[in-house]
Amino acid sequence: MTIRDEIIDALEGHGDTHPPAIFTQSGTVEQMDGCGAAWPEAHSDPAKMATLALQVSEKCGFGTVRIPFNITNDSVAFGGVERGLVKESQPTIGSSPFMGDGDFLDVPDDFLSVDEFMANPRIQAMLETANQLAKREDLFFTTSLNAPLAAIDNILGVENVLMALFMDPDRVTKWLAAVTPHLTAYGKALSETSDMVMYIEEADAEILPPDCFQPVVGNFLPKLISAADSFTAIHTCGTTTDIAKDLASLGETLLSPEASHDMAGYKALVGDSVKLAGAVNPVKTLFQGTPADIVAEAKASAAAGFDIITPECGVPPLTPNENLIALAKYREL
Repeated sequence: MTIRDEIIDALEGHGDTHPPAIFTQSGTVEQMDGCGAAWPEAHSDPAKMATLALQVSEKCGFGTVRIPFNITNDSVAFGGVERGLVKESQPTIGSSPFMGDGDFLDVPDDFLSVDEFMANPRIQAMLETANQLAKREDLFFTTSLNAPLAAIDNILGVENVLMALFMDPDRVTKWLAAVTPHLTAYGKALSETSDMVMYIEEADAEILPPDCFQPVVGNFLPKLISAADSFTAIHTCGTTTDIAKDLASLGETLLSPEASHDMAGYKALVGDSVKLAGAVNPVKTLFQGTPADIVAEAKASAAAGFDIITPECGVPPLTPNENLIALAKYREL
């Protein structure tokens, strides 16, 4: 049985092998230097994106492949402008036409159509790369995009969105409603070639008050999930124990939280309502730790009941290959 088969079995509720995987950002500087495909070009060039994405399999032994390496593609298609386009770190959105100067702008009457969004070069580059990688039937293939709240956080500014949630929540809801059709179409298109689509959402309870979860996440993210023709996953950073049950009830196959601080506690919160991926700390353990540290945390995650053993967030770009190999081989070490 291949790792891909094990992952599918785990997602379908069969078996108890806790296979290793990477479903979040996987590109590293060591991989870039080794294969000749580097950021920032690999964010938008299909050939380079595919080459770099395959390195975790070819050099580190994972049975998975994942694109993209950023959380900015859909934001660029909405008009956002990236900053931090370097090899050593992921880009962010520095500006967009919708970041008002001290004001929270309304959805414009001429907001781009779904067809215009889907025709954007960054979206097309992702779809082209997905078609290439889908040919690797030996690997479990995951694609990723922002969920509605994360998308508007990027193009409007996190602080602006949070302030508006308190001052004028209806305007936030209108923005979420405006971007949902675009993201639904994008996620569905990705799901036609990938084994799983992962939705990145800004659900950190230290930033998003729990009582805001249903109106800004629960009312929109399920629409994306239900439209997909593949397995689905939700990934969110930060503290989500207060909303873990809510996150686990949106219809996704898999939940990828930050839970290395209390693996067993998080598993107890969600029970068997959703499959869990994690919970190897990406910085303290995967980047800064030793192979032995990684193996220990991976085995602890499996013992706590996490179905698939993964980094709990994106792989830091300076993570050495030897540490990734330790995660890929944790069951043998």
